[in-house]
Amino acid sequence: MSWIEKHKTASFENQALVGLFFLDGDVIAEEVSRDWTKGQKYPRIAFPSSLKFDLWEGRETPIVHLFGELDLALRSTRDEAFKHAFDIGEQCGYLAAPVGEDQLEVIGWEDHLVITYDNENRLMVDVEQVKREGPPPRPPLLDEKSRDCLPPLYSPEEKGLDAVAQVKFFSPFSNWVWYATEFDGHDLFFGLVAGFEVELGSFSLTELESLKDPKTGTPLVERDRHYQPKTLRELKELHERGHRG
Repeated sequence: MSWIEKHKTASFENQALVGLFFLDGDVIAEEVSRDWTKGQKYPRIAFPSSLKFDLWEGRETPIVHLFGELDLALRSTRDEAFKHAFDIGEQCGYLAAPVGEDQLEVIGWEDHLVITYDNENRLMVDVEQVKREGPPPRPPLLDEKSRDCLPPLYSPEEKGLDAVAQVKFFSPFSNWVWYATEFDGHDLFFGLVAGFEVELGSFSLTELESLKDPKTGTPLVERDRHYQPKTLRELKELHERGHRG
C-alpha cells in the first residue's frame, strides 16, 4: 500500500489493530522540502519489540511488509504463515523455519526475524530482530522440493534423451551448467553437463558444493530457481548450438 489521502479510510482502520499508526505526510513534506506527501498518510504497525513495518491492504487481512519479498498476513496462524514464507523463500533464497508452537523464524540476505503468533486468535502479535555476525546462511544447493522431483538413479534409463532434466545447477562465474535427470538420494546425479563439452554423465552433489572461490570461500555453483524442466534432447541441442556459435 502507498500513501493515501488523509480523508480516506483504509480497510483496516476500523479493526482496532494494536500498534496501528500513520506517518503524517504534512510533517514529512516539511522535513524534506517536498510537497508530494502533503495531505497524505501512510499506514504502519508497531510491535511490542518496538520494530515497525509498513502495513498494506490485502483481500482478507492486512499484510505486513517485513523485508524484501517477504510479505505476510497480519491475521494468520503460525503454520499458515510458515507455508507462505517457505514458498516465498523457495523463490527468493530466504530461509523459514517453525520454532515451537507459535513462532516462525525467517532469514533473508540482510534480515533475521522471529515472528510470534496468537494461533487461537489468528494474529501476528510480535516481530523481533535477531542479531547475527557475518553473512546469512545460504539455502541448500539441493532443497527438499528438488530432491522429491528427481526419480531414483537409473529409473529413467529407458527413456534415453527423452528423459526430463528436473533440476538445473549453474555457475554464474563461468559457462558451466549441470542438469540432473535422476538422483541416488544421497550424492550422485546423472544428467547433462555443459562445460568445455556437452555430454551425458554422472556428477555429485559433493562435487558441486565443493566448488568455491579460493580467496573468499564463496560458493561457485547455484541452483536455478526459475528453471523449467526440459528433455535431455532439448538441452543437448540447445547447448550444442551454443558451442557451434
